[in-house]
Amino acid sequence: MKIKQWIEAARLRTLPLSVAGIIVGCGMAYADGMFSTLLLALLIATTVLLQVLGNFANDLGDFQHGTDNENRVGPKRTLQGGGLSVSEMKRGIVLMVALAFAVGILMLWCSFGFGKWFWLFVGIGVAAIVAALRYTMGYNPFGYRGLGDLMVLIFFGFATVVGSYFIMAHQITLNTLLMGAAIGLMSVGVLNVNNLRDSASDRLSGKRTIVVKFGTQFGQLYHLILCLLAVALVAVSLIMRHKWLNLLWIVLPAVLLIAHGVRVFRTADVKTLDPELKKLSLTTLLMSIMYAVAVAF
Repeated sequence: MKIKQWIEAARLRTLPLSVAGIIVGCGMAYADGMFSTLLLALLIATTVLLQVLGNFANDLGDFQHGTDNENRVGPKRTLQGGGLSVSEMKRGIVLMVALAFAVGILMLWCSFGFGKWFWLFVGIGVAAIVAALRYTMGYNPFGYRGLGDLMVLIFFGFATVVGSYFIMAHQITLNTLLMGAAIGLMSVGVLNVNNLRDSASDRLSGKRTIVVKFGTQFGQLYHLILCLLAVALVAVSLIMRHKWLNLLWIVLPAVLLIAHGVRVFRTADVKTLDPELKKLSLTTLLMSIMYAVAVAF
């Protein structure tokens, strides 16, 4: 069964990112009186399946492009270590595509029926699946052209926050856009830590990330800006909802996020940044929970 190997390939420490935006969007829907427990469960299931699909595809793509090699600093990937074969990983990807599509269709039907919004979101879902596959797989993938940050901002930020709110409330607000940007920036930060850590091996393998293109020092400053801007957007969102006192709810995750940004900015050896990946992922989840509480009560 190779259960341990499949769990490793799923990269559980990245999964908090997949639900952070859902928590925010659904928290806003709850505050506006348009919440559905069933849709919350289906949203989380669909998003987690898409995240696991992306992780499987990333494992396969980086292995096929030679990025996961002996020079890589981070944890050894499943294909790189021989835990799974290429054919097994391809079958896993096909299974994840099928499951994500099936659960997503059920979610959309529960929200929209078979109306016009159903078909629009089917198209968005297909785009999300293609983006997950094309991030590192195939010829000239997104992640190898420095477009990974933009893809993460769109799909981990705007798609999850704005999309989940729309699926419940059938509308878009300025606040959902602000929080989509905030969660997206934190998610880009997780990618950026990964790119800082792996910058040497990425450069050798031709993976042109933002860090490889503009240098490590730029990547560290960029990271600090991502953290500061994300905190500012969360605060502005609560202020726009006249939740001045509830700003206290986000103090802890805001302090953790800024402290993390400063640590990354000041780190002399970016190869030691691997522990910061988990910290930022969990801080993003904490921020999403605290924001949902602050906006809903």
